[in-house]
Amino acid sequence: MTVPLSSTWVGVGLTDIGRVRKLNQDAFSVDNEYQLWVLADGMGGHAGGEIASQIAVDTIPAYVKSQWGENAPHSLSTETLETILVQAIESANQRILEHAKQNPKVKGMGTTIVAVAMTRETDHTQAVIAHTGDSRAYVLRDKCLSLWTRDHTLMEDRLALNQITPAQVRTHPLRHVLTKALGIEPEALPTVQTYTLEPDDLLLLCSDGLTKMLTDPEIQALLLKGGPTLEHMCLRLVETANRLGGEDNTTVVMIGADLQR
Repeated sequence: MTVPLSSTWVGVGLTDIGRVRKLNQDAFSVDNEYQLWVLADGMGGHAGGEIASQIAVDTIPAYVKSQWGENAPHSLSTETLETILVQAIESANQRILEHAKQNPKVKGMGTTIVAVAMTRETDHTQAVIAHTGDSRAYVLRDKCLSLWTRDHTLMEDRLALNQITPAQVRTHPLRHVLTKALGIEPEALPTVQTYTLEPDDLLLLCSDGLTKMLTDPEIQALLLKGGPTLEHMCLRLVETANRLGGEDNTTVVMIGADLQR
């Protein structure tokens, strides 16, 4: 079953500095009217990571909206929306590079990005997901959590080549080395994919502050507990990450269908 045309999707987000870091370099943007949600994780250890993440979550929604023109939100084809979302991420990459060039103190700043935009085709709602780095998008469907993005990391590349096992990744000293991020190369080259949504799907965007502390089965267990609101579910995830050590900033965005609209 697919989401009917009369439905919309609602997202809420929460960010927390954690228990170790002195600065929150994460940022997110929620735009339920335009069905567009963005999450960024400024690169730890780089000056200006919080600036890079904020530029990303400001630039991407602004660019996407500028390209809609006279089209009503959610009326674009998936191919067009994929193109626009990739262009928006490339625009954010350029803005970050330009800012660093003009401000030598933040040279080398960067950020991951994961963005979701939705549109409708016939009787289907489509989620276009674009990402660069290791911020993730998951879906909870039929009580099963699935990862809809593949990290752009050195370890993920080694996994693909069978050079390392999933169990080894969690403790490997190079597990957080990124192979892609905004602000590093002239082109961001994000990965973009489109998925058909079902009415009971729950989407989760998160920074690696969550996945450092919790395995996918643990995240699934927390989501299956449900909650009166998406806000409560966000809070449960963040509080659990902090209770387990809160080694990094943790940011989550939960998105669910609002069938009453």
